[in-house]
Formats: sequence, C-alpha cells, structure tokens
Amino acid sequence: TLSIPTMLRGWTEAVETELATHLEGSRAAAIALRFAEAFPTPYRGRFGAQEAALDILRLRGLGHHAVGEQGGDEHGRQRGARLYRDPSGTAHALRLKLYQAEGSLPLSEGVPALEDFGFYVRSEMPTVLDEGRLGTIHDFLLDLKPGADPKALIDRSSAIEEAIAAVLNAEAENDPFNRLVPEAGLSAREANWLRAFYRYLRQVGMSFTIYTVVDALAAAPDVTRALVALFTARHDPEFGNARDE
Repeated sequence: TLSIPTMLRGWTEAVETELATHLEGSRAAAIALRFAEAFPTPYRGRFGAQEAALDILRLRGLGHHAVGEQGGDEHGRQRGARLYRDPSGTAHALRLKLYQAEGSLPLSEGVPALEDFGFYVRSEMPTVLDEGRLGTIHDFLLDLKPGADPKALIDRSSAIEEAIAAVLNAEAENDPFNRLVPEAGLSAREANWLRAFYRYLRQVGMSFTIYTVVDALAAAPDVTRALVALFTARHDPEFGNARDE
C-alpha cells in the first residue's frame, strides 16, 4: 500500500520530490509530469515513489527518452539493467530490473541472457508505462547459485549491469563466458579476452567444450583473475618496461 506521506502529497508530487534528490528542481518537476502518472496502481503500492524515481532515471537515459539529455543519443541503447536487493526478499536471491525504452523486452531474449550470466530466473513482473510508449520495466527475481554471495554481487552491480546491458543491446556476445563477470569478478572486457583465447585454442585443436572451460574458470576465480592480470601485464602498453615487476 502507499505510504501515508505519499497519499498526503499525491503520487506525482512524491515522485517529483524523490527525483529532486538527484536532479535540479525544475528538471525533476518536468520529468515527474512526463512519467509519474504512467505508473499503474499495483506498482505504486508495491514499490513506492522512491523506487519509481530510480526507475525513471534509468529509463530517461535510454532510446528516444535520451534525446536532449546530457550525453543522450536517439541512436543509443534501447535497454538497460539495474541489480538490487529486496530487503523483504529471501537471503539467497536478488532482483534485477531490465528496462526497455519503448515497447517490451521479449522474455525469449531476456531469460536466456540472464541464464548465461549464471542466474536462475524464478519470476518476472512487467510494468508497462503508457502502453509501452514510455517503455517497460521488467522486474526479475533471480535465484543465485550455491555459494554465491549476494552482497558481493551488489558491490559489483555496476560492472554486472553494464555487461548485461551490452548483451541485451547486441553490443556483446551471449554465451556462458558471461558467467565470469558475476562469478569470477571479471569485467565484460576481461571475459571477452578469455572468450577469444578459448576460440583460438579450439582452432588449434583443443577439444574441451565451452561449458567445461567456463566451469573450470568460474570454480577457480583467483586463478582466472591471475590469468587476466598476466595478459594485461604482457600486452597493456601502459606497463612500459615494468612488465616483469
């Protein structure tokens, strides 16, 4: 249910107040007028104005919403991601919101991508704004693998979100090597180095499948990160003459 302060202020004003903690006042008011009333009643009761403001901030950086925004580009990304922890949720689960700038994200695209990051999708709840004209927020409940640390994943949420968004926007490949971002603590770029190395080894005759290789790398994250560090030391020009140190 809506909180008492939200009911007293009104939904749009409550959202504007939350946006004003991130944006200049007149800008917050304009954005609240554009988005706030599009949120359906079930969303308002479940998430509240603070969460709506966070979702709006993510949506306004995507697709046609980003036109005229600082750094915005109408040809930019159509999809974004935000990983968060539900205080009322189970201890060994996280929530992930996927944002679509216009229309909705087909689950046939979203679910396989998340599974290749090592997440198990338990449920999904879409919030469609203005029949999709203002976009859709897909809220996923994710079960984690045994041994996964939810706090550690939240601490690295920016890197994980960026990697997921890159896949959903067809900027990066969708395969099991993406598991190394949450499970081994790699960046998407570092995981891509190992993906390329694996493909080279396959070309010269290595017979191990991609699943066997990724399982081994994910099971030994310290070794995996050491491999990446060695690759960086050998090939990053910024190391200069200090590669052996």
